[in-house]
Amino acid sequence: MSFVSIREVTPHAGKENVVKERMKEISAVMEKHGTKSGLYSVVAGDGAGRFDLQNWYPTLKSAVASFQAYGSDPAYQALMQKRGADPAGEIEGPWIGRMIHGAPKGIKPVILHRDYHAPRSAIPEIMKLAPSVDELMATVDVEVGIGVPMVKNDHEMVRLVYRFNSMDHWGEVADQMITDERFMALVDAGHKLGRLTSSRILAAV
Repeated sequence: MSFVSIREVTPHAGKENVVKERMKEISAVMEKHGTKSGLYSVVAGDGAGRFDLQNWYPTLKSAVASFQAYGSDPAYQALMQKRGADPAGEIEGPWIGRMIHGAPKGIKPVILHRDYHAPRSAIPEIMKLAPSVDELMATVDVEVGIGVPMVKNDHEMVRLVYRFNSMDHWGEVADQMITDERFMALVDAGHKLGRLTSSRILAAV
């Protein structure tokens, strides 16, 4: 199991580069204080144009320690003051999620999210599908994860995460999977447990 803190930032028009550079600086400061941090741009789908900052932790205790440490770092505080004096985007979060299956082994360059609305009572049946999804996606070198919110405004969201080696890799796998009867059967089984509400492709910055 692992935990993730996610900040979603939508830049104001013309401020995309400002937001990107500030978030890269913030991510670097966070890395100094015990987090595995990854900055992504949403390049397609829900939230396209947004930046997502993801911080990963093995335990909540380590997450709290890191949060308090970087929050008191003068470099972080200076960036927050700059944001207050010259806002460049709208921030949502951080919200906290829990990976109930498939914690990331590293920061992959391309990620696909598929978000489902599902009651928590559906989680055991969803988890029964996970080994079959893992087995199939391993044949095309794709890591799979399943996450749920822990501190968020929506606690009936289940996120399937597919991790790719490159954008080309995503395209190759997508072409293959949309005609793979085994994959489509798993997708159909998932749709019986939850309703797909949104999806997006993220590329590492």
